[in-house]
Amino acid sequence: MSIVPENIESLVPYEAGKPIEELERELGIGGAIKLASNENPLGPSALGIEAARTVLAGANRYPDAGAYRLRQALAEKLEVPIANLVIGSGSSELIDLAVRVFCKAGEDEVLTHRYAFVSYKIVSQAHGVVFREVDLRPDLSVDVEALAAAVGPRTRLIFLPNPNNPTGAHIGRASLERFVGGLPPHVLLVVDEAYYEYAHGRPDYASVLGLRALHSHTLVLRTFSKIYGLAALRVGYGIADPEVVGYLNRVRLVFNVTAVGQEAARAALADTAHVARSLRVNAEGIGQLQAGLAKLPIRTFPTAANFILIDLGRDAAPVYDRLLRAGVIVRPLRAQGLPNHVRVSIGTREENERFLAALADVLA
Repeated sequence: MSIVPENIESLVPYEAGKPIEELERELGIGGAIKLASNENPLGPSALGIEAARTVLAGANRYPDAGAYRLRQALAEKLEVPIANLVIGSGSSELIDLAVRVFCKAGEDEVLTHRYAFVSYKIVSQAHGVVFREVDLRPDLSVDVEALAAAVGPRTRLIFLPNPNNPTGAHIGRASLERFVGGLPPHVLLVVDEAYYEYAHGRPDYASVLGLRALHSHTLVLRTFSKIYGLAALRVGYGIADPEVVGYLNRVRLVFNVTAVGQEAARAALADTAHVARSLRVNAEGIGQLQAGLAKLPIRTFPTAANFILIDLGRDAAPVYDRLLRAGVIVRPLRAQGLPNHVRVSIGTREENERFLAALADVLA
């Protein structure tokens, strides 16, 4: 007899990208590169690191439980009231909180689409909440009409990643407006904009932040893990009406984000030079990889983020394994229902070139 409920017993845990150190230790190699976790290849913001070092001198003190200084900086940048902001230990904590706070086990359901961020399913199952997915279009773009049609009386929460991980697809402005405006009031819409900074500026992309008037129960999630390069410090944030924020804060653990993380994020937010350079390297890297991959017998998908989805047209597991032995770590996607696909993060020019050469050698 299991000591845990069935929903926990049958849960498949999230498998993070293989660390470089672990691969090198396993294979006895050196100089491996990691293009598996959509990290910023330029590293963290220098301003963020400087702020983190300064705060460490006061590590004997508890952090600000309300993250006031970080929320104030975000409020000024985003031009929203500070009461509309909640800080999480990465946006992953806020994903978990949203299900815990707004969904009742055994009664409510969470809705999203196929091939979305796997944590949505894991968190829903962990809390005993029914989880449903609608199909994507054949090109793996989001069918918002199908998603809207799937909303029912038990649908309490919708996760909508935009852009989506791992496909890289994003929802166009007009489609997003129609979808948000048509939602019933009993649904909490959680739009995961972890890759917002990479998609922002595209003529057909819109953040749901400017569309919240169409549906008041909307929670926007963003993170400092991607373009700001602070993944190890675990800082994310949510933007919503004060009512939604207030409920999240009732359950959010006190001192959930360290003082180091708070101050590093606040400083990184002002590091516009680092963001601009990161965007330039990402755009150049996408062009470099797309040009190289076009020469290989594979299929790639358009991306609005900092990674590219690749359909190898064959079982990806042996390809992934041989890339590992060449010291190149990418992300296999069998656990997400894409056994022939891998996701490769955009790296530096040298890392991208090494990946292309290794993949060509494996496929040959």
